[in-house]
Amino acid sequence: MDFNDVNVLGDLINTTFGKSSSPDGTYSIKCDLGGTSLTMKYSTIVHFASEASLQQQVVRCAEEATQRLNAKLAEIKKEFKAKSGNTFKATKGNTDDNVELIQATSNSARKIAYYRMNVALEIG
Repeated sequence: MDFNDVNVLGDLINTTFGKSSSPDGTYSIKCDLGGTSLTMKYSTIVHFASEASLQQQVVRCAEEATQRLNAKLAEIKKEFKAKSGNTFKATKGNTDDNVELIQATSNSARKIAYYRMNVALEIG
């Protein structure tokens, strides 16, 4: 990737100054670019119905996050090709996710949490 390609990619992943990751505001996808590494960070707020179904709900969150991250990557690749005329290649590396409980009441089974997934990509 040359300097111009890096500038095009940087512009495409910049979500500051009024640019939004999610049209309806239900999730966020942020990207960090460093050298030949691109990290995509997905986050959303989840309302868990009960502890008994927590694992099933986390699996659904992971599937949704993966779909949205793949769609975002495809969008970045398409826009990169349109703006630079070059192809953008990304090889998936590590993926990790976590659930951070932010509200749990003792008298209710409902819990509110952040669900986050990070995907590391090697770009070229």
